[in-house]
Amino acid sequence: MSLIKRRDFLKSSLAAPMVAAGMGPSLSFAHDPYSDNIFVFVFQRGGIDGLSFLTPMDGHPDRGYYEALRVNGTMIPSNQLEALSGGWGLISSAAPLKDLWNQQKLAIVQSTGLPWANRSHFEAERYAELGTPGNRFTTTGWLTRHMQTATNIPPEILMPAVMTESTVRYSFLLEPSAVTMRYPSNFDFDSHYYEEEQEAALELMYGVENGELDIAGSQALAAMSLIETIDFSGYVPANGAVYPARLDNPGRLTSFGEELKIIAQLIKEGTGVRLAQTDIGGWDTHNIQGNQGPDGGYFDNVRDLSASINAFFRDLDIPAPGGGSWADRTTMIVYSEFGRRVFDNADAGTDHGWGNNCLAIGGGVNGGRFYGDWLGLHEDYLFQGADVWATTDFRSVFGEMLLRRLHNNKLGDIFPGFTAEEYNPLGIFAGAPLQADFNDPDVIFRDGIE
Repeated sequence: MSLIKRRDFLKSSLAAPMVAAGMGPSLSFAHDPYSDNIFVFVFQRGGIDGLSFLTPMDGHPDRGYYEALRVNGTMIPSNQLEALSGGWGLISSAAPLKDLWNQQKLAIVQSTGLPWANRSHFEAERYAELGTPGNRFTTTGWLTRHMQTATNIPPEILMPAVMTESTVRYSFLLEPSAVTMRYPSNFDFDSHYYEEEQEAALELMYGVENGELDIAGSQALAAMSLIETIDFSGYVPANGAVYPARLDNPGRLTSFGEELKIIAQLIKEGTGVRLAQTDIGGWDTHNIQGNQGPDGGYFDNVRDLSASINAFFRDLDIPAPGGGSWADRTTMIVYSEFGRRVFDNADAGTDHGWGNNCLAIGGGVNGGRFYGDWLGLHEDYLFQGADVWATTDFRSVFGEMLLRRLHNNKLGDIFPGFTAEEYNPLGIFAGAPLQADFNDPDVIFRDGIE
């Protein structure tokens, strides 16, 4: 996407009246229906224990190994699991996700991760968000490079990318049009005096040049004007969707639920959001993991994750301009930097591992199925006798989503160093075939599925 085009639109005299009137521009490209699609990236920070989230049940070939490996308090009895298929079951607090599975809107990619093990939170998170495993000094994030190479994001969109966080995440590193907004009510000048004069002065200052700072400043001002027209406090979710409340304070939503609610409202208000990222932490469970019963920390964190995502897609399941629903247009990937060890420790917790589950949810997902190559829990099939192998490179999942949902084939630019030989599409996402471009003129590129 050309930053100059977006800058030119922001500088134009048309932008301010439309925003001030609460009127969004036409956001649909008739020649490319993929331009209306939306992607939401959920990062589970801390490394979720995948074997407590998705567990082999009685009758599964790995059930005996699982019980022998989980002897310090993290083994979940089979009768406490929500059965899916193939002998696998979800932890019971993930029941809202089972609803999406049954609706074939949830796919689970097993044994996903970095192309090689890295048990450092700092490095593994950074590699995943930069999209460049092995190089943590990449200057832009993978979603930044998507925005820079996408040809179907309408330049007149005032707020194409948003993070419901207080700081810019590495996925959007150096993307000047990305907006960070944790609390919409605070997305304004911290002053009740001379606010219009401040805005006018900043508009003049940012209107002089076309540098990244000028683009980011103009983008923030346009987004602020747009946000001011939206009533967040009076918002009522559609279809009876209920975002989860905090257990210790039922009068307040959980942070994650609140953030997904904000994203849902921004989408439905026609702000033009095409990309969003939000995080849910608390997965670094070395001590007293708490995956059994209503009071455990892990158990409640999964409740928050599952109920929030279920409410989000229920909330979006209303007609969108141009046909279909907002839920049909929205695809979500839920990813964690790594999994945990297959065995628990003496403190009833789990330590850093490698392979893990990756969730694909929503529009265009061929759900109700497992993907990836699960090797098993026998010691002969574990990495260093301790970890689930990551047999699916996370870039294959992200890349297939880009090709089939956002219609961007520039995988060589978005994931530098990633090759056609490494790319392994699994058929997780629906969409018209598109040739993947890895910047290699000697390779006949794959179209997404073979």
